[in-house]
Amino acid sequence: MKPSLDDLALLVAIADQGSFTSAATLLGLPKSTVSRRLADLEVQLRTSLFRRSTRALSLTDEGRRIYDMAKPAIAAADLAAQAIAERGRAVAGRVSLTTTAALGQYLVAPHLLGLGQRYPDVQIDLRLTERRINIISEGIDLAVRMGRLDDSSLIARRLCSFTRLMVAAPAYLDSAGVPQSPADLTSHNAIVTSAALDTWRFDDGWECSVRWRVAAGNMLVAHQLAQMGHGIALLPDFMIKEDLRTGRLVPLMPQHPVEQADAWIVSSPQRYKSLAVQTVLQHLVDATGMTAFG
Repeated sequence: MKPSLDDLALLVAIADQGSFTSAATLLGLPKSTVSRRLADLEVQLRTSLFRRSTRALSLTDEGRRIYDMAKPAIAAADLAAQAIAERGRAVAGRVSLTTTAALGQYLVAPHLLGLGQRYPDVQIDLRLTERRINIISEGIDLAVRMGRLDDSSLIARRLCSFTRLMVAAPAYLDSAGVPQSPADLTSHNAIVTSAALDTWRFDDGWECSVRWRVAAGNMLVAHQLAQMGHGIALLPDFMIKEDLRTGRLVPLMPQHPVEQADAWIVSSPQRYKSLAVQTVLQHLVDATGMTAFG
């Protein structure tokens, strides 16, 4: 007789919760029922699944092998049940989305009003941070990121492409001079977003380690420091459109363009995503794709 999916779900719950009491609470069953069903499963499989002591409960080697095979099936069954339950329902629920402060301000926030008007029962839980969050381990639904993607296990959709420009305030250029080539940057003050990002690369093959006095922490602060005349900054065009129009910032070395970059929205590789997550993802792809930068 093969173990049922419910029996395997019981095994997974006990292992994940670390105790019979917590597993019983999660499953809505009496503790005695959980203990009895596990004992029956061990008899059926002719093996011990857990090592028991007064202080700890841990999987045996055979229990770990069965757990590793059972957990993906249980997760898939739970997602399938959730998908079936959502059929015919209005789009509703909470969606967690992480990104940097700058991308949140320029690429996400402008489109939340339209999303809220169309889907009033969807809640967006924004997590703005400069830290590259592992969305799988931290249980985040979506992330908006810029540049190259390191984690190939994530599913990525391109939001937009943009150009990064070297810019400075006229007051800074009046006092420090105007650089004519990437080699001149070594004698200028650079504004970087982090100490690790002190190498600027150009489409024509130039690569330059810049001299910086301030590592701003994020692009919003770097933008502000550039406006104040602290030095030369490398900023995406979608942030500085108005500055360029008014002359508050001046573009430098157009003959040496900086590498173009992309913004992405990424999600975990699980097959099923809630209707709310799917809706937010598609809305941002559609809305951002129609936005003209530059």
